[in-house]
Parts: sequence; structure tokens; C-alpha cells
Amino acid sequence: MQKFINFYSWGVNMKFHMGIYAVALIFFNGLARWLMGERTIPILALVEMALAAAVVAMAESWIFPRYQEWEGRALTRRTALWVLVCNLGFLGGSVVFQWFHGVPLWGMGALVLGMEAGIFAMWFATHVALKKESKWLNYKLKQYQSQ
Repeated sequence: MQKFINFYSWGVNMKFHMGIYAVALIFFNGLARWLMGERTIPILALVEMALAAAVVAMAESWIFPRYQEWEGRALTRRTALWVLVCNLGFLGGSVVFQWFHGVPLWGMGALVLGMEAGIFAMWFATHVALKKESKWLNYKLKQYQSQ
């Protein structure tokens, strides 16, 4: 039963990240299409974006396993690998599946900068903000237990 619970909780966490990635891809694809005068996103493109987001999120859960803390060089190496996977998954997917066809070169540059900012924001949330919150919660728990 514990293996099922571990697998289930892994899936929930992985799908949370997948959802964030998929929504970001769909949002920026919709924005680019809207700026080019289109008002629809093909269903196949939505499926491709969701699958790319799933693959990246699964790879992310392998690179940064749950319940393990990473610091120093190990965190740097894993972060570099994760950034590479994100770039290959999202940029590679956009090229292979032509999610942003017709976007001018300057627009592609803006999209890439937006993607890199999003990748940084996800890393910051996971490895800085949530860890700081966990430390605060542990501190408050110890205070409560000592009463």
C-alpha cells in the first residue's frame, strides 16, 4: 500500500508541474496567435504541448527526486541538466511541432526570454521559496512542541 501511496503522490506532484508548463505553453501560443490575427489553437497542438509538458515534468522529477535536498555542486549540476531538459523539451517541441510558426524573429526572441524567465521562476519557487517556507513551518512546529 505504501508503494501505491508514494506513486500516487509522485503523480500528483509531477502533474502539478506538468500543468504549470502546459498552461504556460498554451498561454504563450495563444498570445502569439492572437497577435498574428488568429483566434484558434489546433487541438493537436494542445495535445503536443501537454505531452511535452508531461515529458519535461517527468524528467524533472527524476532530476530532482522528492524528499532529497540538493546543495552546492550537486544542485548546480542537477539545475544545469534540468535547464537543458526544459530547453530541449520546450524549444525542441516548438520547432518540431511548429507551435510558433509565422512568429517574427524578434517575437521568437521575446518568447525564448519569457520561457527562460519562467524556468527561473519555477526553479526559484522550488529551491528557494518552498524551502524557506518549510524551514519556517519546522521552526513553528518546534515552538509548538516545546510548549
